[in-house]
Amino acid sequence: MSTETTTALSVTTVARHDIRAITSVRVDGDIHQLGQQRDFRRNDALAAFLPEAGRPSFAWVRLRDGESLAVHRHPTKSMILVCSGSVLLLGSDERELSEGDVVCVPPESDHGFRTRPGEEFHGLSVQFEGAGLYEDGHTPRASFGGSGEALAELERLNETLLLRHRGNALFTLFDSGRLTKEPVLRARFLAALYVWATYFQRMLHARQATCSEEPLRAEYGEHLREELGHDRLLLEQYDADTDVYDPILEAAGSWFVAQMYQMDEAQRIVLVHMVVESSGHLFGLTTSEIFQEEAGGYFALHAQADDDHRNVGRAHLTALPPSAFPALAETCRRAWDQMDLVHERIAAWTLKDG
Repeated sequence: MSTETTTALSVTTVARHDIRAITSVRVDGDIHQLGQQRDFRRNDALAAFLPEAGRPSFAWVRLRDGESLAVHRHPTKSMILVCSGSVLLLGSDERELSEGDVVCVPPESDHGFRTRPGEEFHGLSVQFEGAGLYEDGHTPRASFGGSGEALAELERLNETLLLRHRGNALFTLFDSGRLTKEPVLRARFLAALYVWATYFQRMLHARQATCSEEPLRAEYGEHLREELGHDRLLLEQYDADTDVYDPILEAAGSWFVAQMYQMDEAQRIVLVHMVVESSGHLFGLTTSEIFQEEAGGYFALHAQADDDHRNVGRAHLTALPPSAFPALAETCRRAWDQMDLVHERIAAWTLKDG
């Protein structure tokens, strides 16, 4: 008679904090922030329990107040379960996620995550084959490289169009020296410029009123505070005529305001900061030499401040997938066409009876 002995295995529990966390990885020499990522296989008990056949991988993930995981891709499908809190899914199909939502990410699909101020996100990341995405923090299975080159290409396009803008009729007028020598032309220039200055103020107010993303709203708010009242400054310093009416200048100025109600945040950043503020910086550098102002003057302010304003919102553009940039390039081209028109009409009004 034989006796069979059965040994019962005890149930094992592992606390979240007993799974080693990593917060960043190095990919192609660059450090990328992960928030907090705890791959189950970085705990010995869980690694022993999980099967190798089929080899699923699990990791706790967390993003705190305002943290983000930049848009990236990986070679295997992934599932993310929102366990608590909320988070914004980044990529070609941005949407707000809340507790209980499940995200299914196909291989090589651009995606990322960002929390809003005051929000925190806890989730479970699951892969179904091979090593976990960050199981080995030294060799992560993720690529972050695409959007950086796409943004650099957009910036090169912007610089090319800025150089083209330098040949605009208004800058030709500046180079002629006539605004220094002819007071009548100078007065007409200031009057036409005031029209554009008022539309610029309306554009910034419209952008602030329609922004729904709190980090950008705060960044835009700082920009608005620095620009607020510059149209009045032009009146106070130069007593510009306020009775100018040019239908084309009015239409072009209105176009910029209207885009604040039609474009998404990335497009508005390109329009306002890559195009208008780049034009304003060049404009300020050129006119400050003509008007020879003290610090704090209308033209001197644009020469200095607009250079800083060109970088507002760049973090938002960096988080976008490469697929978003062809449309942004078209936005850039159209905005420069309109900016060219604004300055051409200011020149035409200035020279109308000159």
